Amino acid sequence: MTKSKSTATDDLVALTDPNNPSLTAYQPEFAPGTGLSEGAYAEVADELGKVLADSFQLFIKTQGVHWNVAGAAFYGVHKLTEQQYGEIYAAIDEIAERIRALGHKAPASYTTYGHLSCISDEDRPIDTGQQVAMLMRDNGLVCQTLRDALDIAEEHGDIVTADLLTRRLGDHEKYVWMLRMQIA
Repeated sequence: MTKSKSTATDDLVALTDPNNPSLTAYQPEFAPGTGLSEGAYAEVADELGKVLADSFQLFIKTQGVHWNVAGAAFYGVHKLTEQQYGEIYAAIDEIAERIRALGHKAPASYTTYGHLSCISDEDRPIDTGQQVAMLMRDNGLVCQTLRDALDIAEEHGDIVTADLLTRRLGDHEKYVWMLRMQIA
């Protein structure tokens, strides 16, 4: 094994095997060769990047409500948001790993998430009803992002991604319902 410069745009040094040029320690993008077209991998990965960004933004906001909720509904909202942010956190990893399985780099910065996400960055003192309404709205936005990504995955016949997105959609629809019952 010898060291050589990577052809990746970030100019990282990669370990390469002169007898096997495709073997590198760092490959930001690769062709998975699992039955989708090259364009399909990229398009589905791009949509998943938006889902990842929305999920991360919602994770932060859900955890913020968990920490800051007060008043008569404290215990119920505190427990509900703890469950939800835990599930969202697990989903973030699954979504990012799916992007990698499609041969693309998963977005991994606050700046990138801010550009990709349709969820606004809010951190202001509000009452419990407003906090719950904010999470209901944001879960609804995630549902729309999931539906858009699901359409693209299905268009390209990516049933693995479609399955992941369908499960996430069901979870977020349930989150909206459960949050709505907190302020009904």
